[in-house]
Amino acid sequence: MIKINEYTKIAVNSLSKKLDDNHPEIRAKAAESLGRIGSETAIPGLLKALEDSDGFVRMKAAEALGNIGSEIAIAGLLKALEDSYFEVCGYAAEALGKIGSETAIAGLLKALEDSHWNVRIKAAEALGKIGSEIAIPGLLKALEDSNKDVRMYAAEALGKIGSEIAIPGLLKALEDSDEYVRMYAAEALGKIGSEAAIAELLKALEDSNKDVRRNAAEALGEIGLEEAIPALINALSDEEDSVRFSATDAIGKIGSRYALT
Repeated sequence: MIKINEYTKIAVNSLSKKLDDNHPEIRAKAAESLGRIGSETAIPGLLKALEDSDGFVRMKAAEALGNIGSEIAIAGLLKALEDSYFEVCGYAAEALGKIGSETAIAGLLKALEDSHWNVRIKAAEALGKIGSEIAIPGLLKALEDSNKDVRMYAAEALGKIGSEIAIPGLLKALEDSDEYVRMYAAEALGKIGSEAAIAELLKALEDSNKDVRRNAAEALGEIGLEEAIPALINALSDEEDSVRFSATDAIGKIGSRYALT
């Protein structure tokens, strides 16, 4: 949100009128432009545009409200989570994540069970941005979603929230069939920083995927226990540069902590 001068006020008023233009392309562009300006005075018109007959206009209105970032828009965006057009639902979820209010959590948790995978992804991302532990049970359930991308973003969100409550689910996700889910689970465990994850992260250092091994090394460095050093030394001989780099960095992080005690 920004303070605006007189000329910008005139621009906002003029663009708001274009939200009622006969052509949907112009209505959509008006919504987009209002989002770029970022003035709260555009919110009433954009909320009305969330009910436009054209799905693309509704999508752009949701996006604009997220860019403005005011809690005034939350009720309208929560309603938009149930739009018939899945892309509108996705943009509404993304907007709610940008606004960052816990009042949106219940609606986003419901969206985590939407029939369309893209909506579930956007809901998981938004819950991670909001960062409340209230979302953890729903995100843990999403770690078992049939769609691998939903599982991946759920793991990432749990890492952003950073609660040890999520550790058992993330440890299980380290054995997921998809390498990206395993990669994000390792990263999340490093962000949480609990010693309870050490044993499984040491196993992940031998994963078949280089990115999983790299993230496991980074996570072990973040947790910082000496017992990880032997395995990290072995990882210095990994065939992949990124793994060797992360292992080198992790050993330095762990060693510096103990050198200072």
